[in-house]
Amino acid sequence: MPTPPIRLLDLMRQTEDPHVINLAAGIPSSDFLPMDALKTALEGEIQSRAREMFSYHRPEGAASLREAIRDYLRVRGVTVTAEEVLVSTGCSGALATVMGTLLKKGDTVVCEAPAYYGQLELLRAIGVKFRTVNTAVGQEPDPAKWEKALRAKPKPKLLVVTSTLSNPSGATLREEWRPRMVEICRKMRVPILEDDIYGDLLGRARPKPLRAFDDGGTVLYVTSFSKTVAPGLRIGFALPGKWMDAAADRQCRQTIHGGVPPEFVTASFLRSGRLEGHLEMLRSVYAKRRELAGGILSKELPDGIRADDPLGGYMLWVRGGRPGLMEEVSKQCLAKGVAVVGGGIFFANPPKEACFRLNCARATPEDLGRGVGIFCEVLKSAVVRKK
Repeated sequence: MPTPPIRLLDLMRQTEDPHVINLAAGIPSSDFLPMDALKTALEGEIQSRAREMFSYHRPEGAASLREAIRDYLRVRGVTVTAEEVLVSTGCSGALATVMGTLLKKGDTVVCEAPAYYGQLELLRAIGVKFRTVNTAVGQEPDPAKWEKALRAKPKPKLLVVTSTLSNPSGATLREEWRPRMVEICRKMRVPILEDDIYGDLLGRARPKPLRAFDDGGTVLYVTSFSKTVAPGLRIGFALPGKWMDAAADRQCRQTIHGGVPPEFVTASFLRSGRLEGHLEMLRSVYAKRRELAGGILSKELPDGIRADDPLGGYMLWVRGGRPGLMEEVSKQCLAKGVAVVGGGIFFANPPKEACFRLNCARATPEDLGRGVGIFCEVLKSAVVRKK
């Protein structure tokens, strides 16, 4: 009987296992939460507006949070009003709402290969057909490659792209390409769903989002504060543009509205002015973690297998060798107390080479070094056995 494919559910269930060095699930470490600032925000909001915090409110999200998000976006080159913001339960909630609003079974979607498996699971649940564009660090597709995929028949209903530090490849679309991509899609009347969840982890080289080059008629934008502020808040949001009313209606029917206390806490944190300093700290820490893991990989990976450094974020993409290595290595690593995820789940169609995504943020530096070392040992043994 074939092994069932690993799911997002399976990866998330591994996150709290104390006996496993988890390099698999793409989640940040709780060691770097801005606890003092969050505690101050929570206490202040409870003292000033407790009744409002624990009552029903607008399906689009608390006004204070939508205003804070408006200001947050302005700094990143995106100009919107608070009324254009739809607060969601994490980025996954925003993706589900937008995809469900625009797509139906049988529609064709253009997306990256590899792409975030959560996106692919949501799209598969709708029943779409995939058309992919290959992407990797140093091999980011230019607008002409996206245009070619868009012009193929049948005409796609949506282009889905993680524009900065794409998960898992780490690829980032060049800023000079972004206006052209938006213009191509505008002329072809194919909306873009831009996932920008890792954008803030790239640092000062962060390009403006695709949404900065649009008025909301072509680009639908989603992100969250789960990778930067605190995943437990489950605060994400969408800019659905001209689809705002339909998206809000769908989300309201699904959840009425999100968790009000986390929305008030997040709004207070954003107003405090402490986000940018916190981001600087995260970028510094993650750069050191990537350097640690990358140094081991550069010395210990077998010939023909390489690790891509995205120059931001906290994940590394390892690729090369026969595809069968993925399941074999993942199983053997887990038997040795290290969870890694084979890259097959990040592809709409089976990849032609082995690939693995390694999370450098979750484990301590000691465990990270040990876990990456075990991964390299297992991988080398598997490669040698098949020669």
